[in-house]
Amino acid sequence: MSGAGLGQLGLWLHLRGRRGGGAALPAIPAGSGPALILHVAPEAAGAEAQVTRRLMKLRPDLRLIRLATAEGADAAEDPDLVARLLDEGKPRALLLLGSALPAALIAGAEERGLPVVLAEARLDAGGGTLGLSLGLESRMRRQLIQRMSAVLVTDQASEAAARRMGVAPARLAMPGPVTDIREPLRCAEAERAAMAAMLDGRHAWFAAALPEAEEDAVLAAHEAALRRSHRALLILAPRDVGRVDALAARIEASGMATARRTEDEDPTDEVQVYLTDGVTELGLWYRLAPVSFMGGTLSGDDAAARHPFEPAALGSAIVHGPETGRHATEWQQLDRAQAARHVGAAEELALAVAELTSPELIAGLAHNAWRVSTGGAGVAMRIADAALEALARDAAPTRSRA
Repeated sequence: MSGAGLGQLGLWLHLRGRRGGGAALPAIPAGSGPALILHVAPEAAGAEAQVTRRLMKLRPDLRLIRLATAEGADAAEDPDLVARLLDEGKPRALLLLGSALPAALIAGAEERGLPVVLAEARLDAGGGTLGLSLGLESRMRRQLIQRMSAVLVTDQASEAAARRMGVAPARLAMPGPVTDIREPLRCAEAERAAMAAMLDGRHAWFAAALPEAEEDAVLAAHEAALRRSHRALLILAPRDVGRVDALAARIEASGMATARRTEDEDPTDEVQVYLTDGVTELGLWYRLAPVSFMGGTLSGDDAAARHPFEPAALGSAIVHGPETGRHATEWQQLDRAQAARHVGAAEELALAVAELTSPELIAGLAHNAWRVSTGGAGVAMRIADAALEALARDAAPTRSRA
């Protein structure tokens, strides 16, 4: 059987047991404007607000029909409900946010000649989680994604996967992810300029909001950095400012010279570790340090973990451990865009800090991170434009349902 035949068989098997789930139709807004069905996969929930805001600004009369997903259930997989929704709501296009490919919804749209836009997609060219055998599921996913009128992916890996799945280049774009828009942390410019003059020419790196459990790893990494460059400087912001004095004593006992911001001491040339007054001046240190390690990501201490877009927006290359916690989505966006350095364990931190002395490598990571952290509004606009372009097309002739 051909690949297309296997895909059609997979689709038939997938839909066969999903009729008559009993879910209620979503609300269909009244009005004379065009209707657009919006399906949001759980992993793309953070993008929904920005995209819908852009859509409604560009097309105030748009009637947006949200087809909700719930834990373990998706109304867009019920062929009977989808048929009723498409017939009663009379949408002119569909927008899918996320990597889910709801088979019943896509098949119903194709049957009626409706364009479907897939956006904010993070794709794997392999199988998926649709409950079929891997071969049939993979073939079905390929067939479903090839039916999209436009596919907007978040990263290069997803773009490559889409190409391998047969998406035509003319229908494929990589605008990046929709990200939170966050105001950059501020600092006093006069303070930044004075500190920058003091640090001129030194390899400085910053440990942000460091919990006690990660102090050993960070200090060991800095000792390794000092063996490569005796002028290396660690700027350390303990999560608990009350630990500054104890840390200073411990660092001095290990043979490294330290200074404390709490005592109005400066990071002079002989200082090897500079202890800040906690997390009160992060905007200053992110600007000064070419490399920032984000505390809590090695030990999983997520109580006060900082948002990864803080250093990203201020030009600091980012290093993080495997415990991404409540900012897992943002870390995934940065990692997939080659915008952060991931270390799997404490022992790898020293190697990462040593490698991140290359200005070219630091600049590449920092630029990619800045692009991810600041590009959310532009990406949301591109998604809205693609959806409205699909909406403006004349629907193709309705196909027979025989």
